[in-house]
Amino acid sequence: MKKIFFILISLFLATTVLSNNSLSAYFSYAPFYSERNGTYIETYIAVVGNSVVFKKNKNDMYQASIQITMLFKNGDDIKEFRKYNLFSPEVEDTLKNFPNFIDLQRISIPKGNYNFELTISDNYSDSTQNFTLSDIITVDYIENDLCFSGIELVDKFSKTKKQNMLSKSGFDIVPYVSNFYPNNVEKIAFYTEIYNVNKVLEDSSDFLINYYIETYHSRKALHDFNHFERQRVSSINILFKKMPIKKLPSGNYNLVAEVRDRNNNLLKTKKIFFQRSNPGVELNPLDVESIDINGTFADNFTDIDILADYISSLWSIADPTEQKFIKNQVKSANLKLMQQFFYNFWSKRNSTSPEQEWMIYKKQVDLVNKSYSTQIRRGYETDRGRVYLQYGTPNSIYESKHEPNAYPYEIWHYYKIDDQTNKKFVFYNPNIVGDDFVLLHSDAKGEIVNKNWKNILNKRNTVIDGLEEQNNSNHFGGQYDDEYKTH
Repeated sequence: MKKIFFILISLFLATTVLSNNSLSAYFSYAPFYSERNGTYIETYIAVVGNSVVFKKNKNDMYQASIQITMLFKNGDDIKEFRKYNLFSPEVEDTLKNFPNFIDLQRISIPKGNYNFELTISDNYSDSTQNFTLSDIITVDYIENDLCFSGIELVDKFSKTKKQNMLSKSGFDIVPYVSNFYPNNVEKIAFYTEIYNVNKVLEDSSDFLINYYIETYHSRKALHDFNHFERQRVSSINILFKKMPIKKLPSGNYNLVAEVRDRNNNLLKTKKIFFQRSNPGVELNPLDVESIDINGTFADNFTDIDILADYISSLWSIADPTEQKFIKNQVKSANLKLMQQFFYNFWSKRNSTSPEQEWMIYKKQVDLVNKSYSTQIRRGYETDRGRVYLQYGTPNSIYESKHEPNAYPYEIWHYYKIDDQTNKKFVFYNPNIVGDDFVLLHSDAKGEIVNKNWKNILNKRNTVIDGLEEQNNSNHFGGQYDDEYKTH
C-alpha cells in the first residue's frame, strides 16, 4: 500500500528513535477518542531526507521509498498490523539537500495495553538491516469519567480548506515529531482533547484549564510559563495552544495540562516530557536570602562542611536553578545562605514536613555512599549513585565482572519511571580495577544514548576500527546483549 507524504520543514534534532550511519527516523504517537468510532491512535513518523537513498522514478524525478511495518499485540493476539511504503517528495536535483518528510496514521484500536513494534527500512539502500522499536502503548478511555487524549506536539498549523489526513478540529495540524527544542525554536505548540467534562461537572456550565511548564525532576511549575483558560463544559473539549519558550533555559521539562473545577480543585492531569537547549538563558536567581530559618531544622546545621556535603548530595534531584547554586555557590556561600537554601529546597517538596522529607532522602544518600563510594568520590557523586537517587531502587540488577572480552558491567532495569516503562541503564568499569562504574548507555528520557555501547563494552581485549561500526553481540563469551534484552 502506498502512503502519501507530507513535507516537514523543521529539523529533527531529538534523540534518534531509529538510526544508523544512513537512515534516521523519529517516532511518536497520541491516543484519541471519537464519539462516532471509539478509541484510536495517531502515529507520527518523521524521516530525515538526507539520510535516505533517492532514485529516479517514472517521472524522471528523484524520490525515496521507506517501508514501514507496525504491529500491535495484546498478549499473543495481534490486534492491528500495517505494512506500507512511504514515499518522499519528488526532487529534481540530487546535489541539494533532500527535504524531511512525515507520515501520519490514524488507527482504530480498542482500549488496552499493547506491545508495539515498529520496523522501518530504506527500500533503495544496499543495507539489509531493519530497525525495530519496541514499546508498551496504552490506549485508555473510561466511559462517564474525565479523560485526556494524548498530547500531540505541533510543528505548524493552518485552517483546513480541504479535508485531509492532517485535518483535526478545523485545522491542518503538522506534528512536531520530536521532544527536543533547540534554541532556534521559540515556541512550543500542542493539541490535546478532554473527554466527558459535561458528565463529571453536571452542575457547572464552565471549568478551568491550567497549562504550564514544570521542571522534570523536581516537578516545580515555572511561574513565567503558566497559563489559565476557562471553557464551557462539553463532551469533548479542545486545548490547542502555543507558548513562547525563547526565555526557557536548557533542561528537561514536562508540558502539563490540568482540568480544574470553578473552585480551582484539581480533577485531572496530563503531561508530556520535552528537552530544551537554550545556551545563555538562565532562570531567575533563587530568592532565598529573605527566608527565615530561625527555629527550623535547617537552623540546627552549624557545621558548614557537613551542610555543604548534604547540599551537594541534592544534585541528583535538583532542578537546573538549584544545580547552579550547588555547583557555583556552595564552596563560597556563607552558613546562613546555605541553611536558607537547604530549608527552601525541602519546603518546596514538602511544605508541611520538610525535615521528614530530608530524612527519607538522607537514608538513600547513606545507602549509595556505602554501596558506591570510591577512594576519590562520594557515592552520590558516582553515576550509579546519581541514578539510584534520581530514580530509586532498580527492579533488577545484572552484574558481570568476568566475561572474556568485556569490561566489568552492570545492567539496571526499571519497570517504570514516571510515565516511562521498561527502561535500562548500562554501567561499566573501563579501568577494570576499583569499583567506579560509569554510565555508558540508557534508553530513559534525558539520559545518555550511545548506539555503540556494545562495541565500547567489548573493547577490553578487542581492537575495533572506529566506533561507527555497528554493534555486534557475537563476541566470544559476551552475555550483555541477551541480558540487556531480558532484564
